[in-house]
Amino acid sequence: MLGETIAAATVAVKSGIDEHEALGELLPIAAGGLLIIFAAWWVYFAVPIHGHLRSNRQSFLWGYGHYLIFVSGAAIGAGLEVAVEQAVGKTHLSALSASAAVTLPTALFLLMVWALHSRFYKVGIAQQSVLPATALLVVVCTFLGHWAVLAAGLVAALAVAVGVTLTALGASPQHGTGEEDVAVPVL
Repeated sequence: MLGETIAAATVAVKSGIDEHEALGELLPIAAGGLLIIFAAWWVYFAVPIHGHLRSNRQSFLWGYGHYLIFVSGAAIGAGLEVAVEQAVGKTHLSALSASAAVTLPTALFLLMVWALHSRFYKVGIAQQSVLPATALLVVVCTFLGHWAVLAAGLVAALAVAVGVTLTALGASPQHGTGEEDVAVPVL
């Protein structure tokens, strides 16, 4: 699903450049889109979930909850295409609407991954709050106009860095987690 999102965004940016020579308007969208997708990949695959799925109830909730993860992931790609179309003037949407087409699905993706995956591996309030706070900041990025996608991408990338740092600090020998040899980057 994330691969298709990258492919769709790539085609949209390429056609925007070919048809409108709007490189300056499209570079922030392309860079922000890539940062969002790479951060989404990292957030999703950072934690092993198989150990948490011990009952049918947990497994069904996890499985059906993925509908929202997959829908929001696909909507990120569609939103990137909308942002490109708006930047080159092929649609009559406002910058706010085009930005929301990217930032709202990104926030939903982050919240759903937190709810279904990451929160089970958090230690302390700092680790627990990384993804929900990131989702809120991504929604706030909606109001940055043409810079919204780039800002959302930077926020998502920063969340990955913060999550990795907090996990490394929490898994260090002085904190005595019992897993001194293994530090899994958990968001």
